Amino acid sequence: MKQKTLFLLLAATVLVGGLAALRYARDEAAVASSTSKGELLPGLIQSINDVASITLQRKDGTTTLLRTDSGAWGLAEKDGYEVESEAVKQALIALAQMTALEQKTDDPERYSKLGLQDPEAEGSTSTLVTLKDKSGKELAQLLVGKQSEGKGGMPSGNTYVRRAGEKACWLAKGNPALKEKATDWLQKKVVEIKRDRLRSIEVRHPDGEVVHVERAKPEDDNFELAGIPEGQELSYPGAPGSLGSALEYLNLEDVLPADKVDFSQGAGPTSEFRTFDGLKITVRVKEDGEKCYARFEAAYEAPPQIGPTPPPAPDAGADPSKPPEPQDTAAKKPEEVQKEADELQARLSKWVYQIPAYNKANFTKHMKDLLKAKTPPAAPPAEGEKPPDEKPH
Repeated sequence: MKQKTLFLLLAATVLVGGLAALRYARDEAAVASSTSKGELLPGLIQSINDVASITLQRKDGTTTLLRTDSGAWGLAEKDGYEVESEAVKQALIALAQMTALEQKTDDPERYSKLGLQDPEAEGSTSTLVTLKDKSGKELAQLLVGKQSEGKGGMPSGNTYVRRAGEKACWLAKGNPALKEKATDWLQKKVVEIKRDRLRSIEVRHPDGEVVHVERAKPEDDNFELAGIPEGQELSYPGAPGSLGSALEYLNLEDVLPADKVDFSQGAGPTSEFRTFDGLKITVRVKEDGEKCYARFEAAYEAPPQIGPTPPPAPDAGADPSKPPEPQDTAAKKPEEVQKEADELQARLSKWVYQIPAYNKANFTKHMKDLLKAKTPPAAPPAEGEKPPDEKPH
């Protein structure tokens, strides 16, 4: 082969190699540029409404959040029980909006310092987030590690992340606030019935003891305790009303399908809460070691007639030619309470709720918890002795 031909071939090889290297460098630069612009999960913001499942894989287990047909979210590990949809929404938005601030390391030996080891690695504290659409197609995947510290050791609002399949770790702006335990995602509120709405509460114990408190009308501040024994009195005037807060601030610790806890044996007290407008909530509790489980039933019962509401007194300064202003009333109509009871029953009857100890106390009150021995009257002064409140002159 002539020397000139060899030279031309060599030049062409160098040119092709140079073009390939230039193209590779441009591709690498494009990736770096994309990341530097913050596109950690490219396209997620456009497809965020298509996310139908969120899987959070950690060393100690997996949490799976599923979107229902109604658009709400449920927890797969708890048979689809409702979770706080707002928390899920905020986490998705935060993931989609996370932006890269600075590349940190691509050395696997240093992943642990950032909390970015693979979830199955020994001592891993990372969370592998996988987002899929309804068909099961993966939309995004990201390893989320520690939050970086700001001034004074306070959280900076930035998080260390690593895209799945890549070595490079990044400090990213934003924090998706991924809850650590599956139960942390659950909708905690079981039911909320205000004390002011309650007419009566009755606690029936397995041994036959009954604690019954009631008030005649909503305007009454205090409840009356029935059947106070001779020689006993209320521990304080508002003691019976303490049962009225049982359904006002009731949150769950955990939840199970209704058939997972047997209430036919070993169940504790049964409580009935009746409102002035006819809603009836029945609560049965059962203790199992340190856990307390509760089952709820809701129904409508027409309330007793309290009496006709007297018309408001006429305003002396009002114009008699004008019709009276319509009266605003907070009382619900029977059909509204019936609907409320049906909706509560449909939701509550499917589950058994594990409730905190401080809530359990309101469903297990005994008479002794509301009473004290009567204070004996002061003995009359002896003959010639001045009464104790009379001061000598």
